[in-house]
Amino acid sequence: MPRSPGPVPPASSARRVVEAVRQALARLQRTRIGRANARFGAAGGGVLTGGIAYSAVFSVFATLTIGFTVFSAVLGGDHALRSRVVSTVSSSLPGLIDTGDGRGAISPESLTLTTGFNVAGGVAVVVLVLSAISWMAALRTGLRAVLGLPPGGANAFVGKLRELAGLAALSAGVLVSAALSLVLASAVHWIRGAIGLGAGAAWAVVVVGALISLVVDALAFALLVVVLAGAHPPRRDLLAGSLLAGVGLGVVRQLGTSVVAGAVGRNALLASFAAIVTLLVWVNLVARIVLVSAAWVATPPHPDSAAPGARSREP
Repeated sequence: MPRSPGPVPPASSARRVVEAVRQALARLQRTRIGRANARFGAAGGGVLTGGIAYSAVFSVFATLTIGFTVFSAVLGGDHALRSRVVSTVSSSLPGLIDTGDGRGAISPESLTLTTGFNVAGGVAVVVLVLSAISWMAALRTGLRAVLGLPPGGANAFVGKLRELAGLAALSAGVLVSAALSLVLASAVHWIRGAIGLGAGAAWAVVVVGALISLVVDALAFALLVVVLAGAHPPRRDLLAGSLLAGVGLGVVRQLGTSVVAGAVGRNALLASFAAIVTLLVWVNLVARIVLVSAAWVATPPHPDSAAPGARSREP
């Protein structure tokens, strides 16, 4: 009578589990997102995101000062839109702007340039602009690195114009998002009063607001790739990468603000300068999403289907 096989030795079972995990990781690395992540790492993505965050700390005040000064001069009389813009900036840079609850580090009123139109005012504006676009310069370097493009790409003057255009695109994105959110809230309020919809209409506001943020974030990412980085990838890849960035930034904005700010605030060592640390961590996370999405754009759908950098050509 044949003997039944005995129990599988524990060592053999462990080897099977290790082999299964190894094969699963190998399959993941062959996927597009896995290869995009490898591209991000090969380009020094961790160092690049750290540099972007470091530059942002020294540029954010100048950027906000320019933005709020221009906004106050053009649309400052619209208090509802101003409040929405402050709220949008606060959600993008947690713990930095005081929205009236006393928790922010900077009051919006202090971000308006009051110097008159004279030599001192002109010098102040130039210094603020140069300080603001230094953040864009770091972001441009990171984008070109993960896209497989050479570091320079153009002469210094054209590069500064691209950085200024990138800054303008991000500022316009904040303003458009705030304006659309305000229009949406007003439209839903009017519809609820005219048709008599119940409180369930609030969910429509949340859903449509999330879609608006997705579209604005995706468009901002596309502008950064094309205008700031000066790349012209295939349209389908740019669209997919823009959607990936929009979804990632939306999720981080909804779930990450309280997590990042709360984690820093609970640390006694970091509590005294929580706003700066929160800004560093937050911008690092946002920059990581942007650069990984750019790496996705530059990564071909199938391995070895294009040479590195060939998909992100320059004009």
